[in-house]
Amino acid sequence: MADVVVNSDNKNWEQLYAQGVRAYVFQDYSAAAAALSQAIEIVVKQENDDLCDSLGDVYLHYGKALLELSREESDALGDAVPKNNEESSEESEAEESENAANEEKEAEVSEDSKKVEEEEVVVEAEPAATTGGPSTSNGEAEEEEEDPSDLQIAWEVLEYARKIYLNQGEAAKKNLAETLVVLGEVALESENFESAISDITEGLGIQRGLFGDDSRAVATTLYKLGIAYAADSQTDKAVGSFEESLACLANRVAALRRRDGQQDAAEEIEEIEGLMPDIREKITDMKTYKEERLKKVMSIISESSDSPRPSTSTSKPASDISHLVKRKRKLENIPEENEAEHPAKKPPSN
Repeated sequence: MADVVVNSDNKNWEQLYAQGVRAYVFQDYSAAAAALSQAIEIVVKQENDDLCDSLGDVYLHYGKALLELSREESDALGDAVPKNNEESSEESEAEESENAANEEKEAEVSEDSKKVEEEEVVVEAEPAATTGGPSTSNGEAEEEEEDPSDLQIAWEVLEYARKIYLNQGEAAKKNLAETLVVLGEVALESENFESAISDITEGLGIQRGLFGDDSRAVATTLYKLGIAYAADSQTDKAVGSFEESLACLANRVAALRRRDGQQDAAEEIEEIEGLMPDIREKITDMKTYKEERLKKVMSIISESSDSPRPSTSTSKPASDISHLVKRKRKLENIPEENEAEHPAKKPPSN
């Protein structure tokens, strides 16, 4: 990874945008986000408009950088070592004992002293309210408020990008499609599978109209759609998307082979052929998962039907098997195309 230095004193938004894109390509997502955020602030201040045309590409890359930052954070948290259960239990018991002791002490305080304390709190809170600062009673609640997450901000800026590209019409269709796909990935990270499928499908529809059936962009989006379907336990649709992705890549390889002896074609063929086994493995995994799930469900149904049935009207209902039918499966990373990507949780609420 190459180090990308962002000059915080730089007032040229175009230079900052270029630095941000470069940092993103080199997977320095923190530097990319810093540069792109600074560029956005400058443009909005100059234009007094957060939906001006020049911001579309900046918003798109900023959203992509924040998405990758969120993924890096998730990976880091996933590697954390869980705390020992016995230690947690001991600490919990100690806290309970301490709380019980505190409650006994508080019970000994008279009602008169409580009233005095309440009056003091009111007196102290009033000056804070008149000066515009936080009151004593609300201080703790305000401290508990969290800053927007990277996913929340990513979703918001990508929505801005989507609106800008929609306003630009035909000329921005390619960027609009990419924005929709990235919005879908943000939704997938947020576990909002319905929104993820909807956004990715919409972006895919635009790409199909722009590119041919041998497009790597279409193949990549089909793969991401398969991941979204798989996360939502729609195994048949997931398999269908993966198979379509394979077909697109096979068409691409065939088109490249028609270029007699070109070095760049040979390199791309090798790269694509390196991706295809991963997709075939996903297809096999999904089919195996569906078969195993069906076997378990049928086994439970069979066991239930073989059991003696109570003759009274107070018989209990059959066991709930919805947890088996809706079981989720964690998937591996999305294969790379031109830039390093990871798999794509509900887009954050506005």
